[in-house]
Amino acid sequence: MTEWKSFLINNMNNINKSPRNKKHFSKLVNFASKIIKLCKKAKITPILYGSAAHFIHTQDTSVKINDIDLWIREKEYPQLIKELKNNKINYEYVPKWHTLIIKIGKLRVEIDSIDFWYRDLKNKPLPRNFDNFSFNGRKIKIIDLKGLENLYLIAYQKTKDNKKKIIDKIKHLEKFLERKLKAKFA
Repeated sequence: MTEWKSFLINNMNNINKSPRNKKHFSKLVNFASKIIKLCKKAKITPILYGSAAHFIHTQDTSVKINDIDLWIREKEYPQLIKELKNNKINYEYVPKWHTLIIKIGKLRVEIDSIDFWYRDLKNKPLPRNFDNFSFNGRKIKIIDLKGLENLYLIAYQKTKDNKKKIIDKIKHLEKFLERKLKAKFA
């Protein structure tokens, strides 16, 4: 097992750096842990991606994490919604974006459909490149670096609004990898 794979299996609390907004991130982790616990209760294994995954892989302290992004299968939404309702947790479902938004105050967890979002420019599913990860003591999956690379390059090509934000993420990842990003999909 590589040193990095070993790290991913360890608890998230062992990460010795913090994102730029450490206090908010700490609260987010606790909130997201509660949502992940409900996923597990519904027999769903979420996959961490987005800025939190970027930070975990790169330990880049300049990253600001505003929310936690998780993927699940869209067919699993009803089980999670049932758990949210049973626990009196409010959510918003946005059908256009295939997203469940769960928030309390400034804390926000987005549950996105991996079936809808993790696709290439020809709308074919991307390779499922995930590692095991312990998120605050809860076993989940995390997108690996190859998957993050694909995701950023596709997001850049698909988006109309947030190109600068995505370019910043690409530059951070390129700095970490010490090379230009290359798509690893057809």
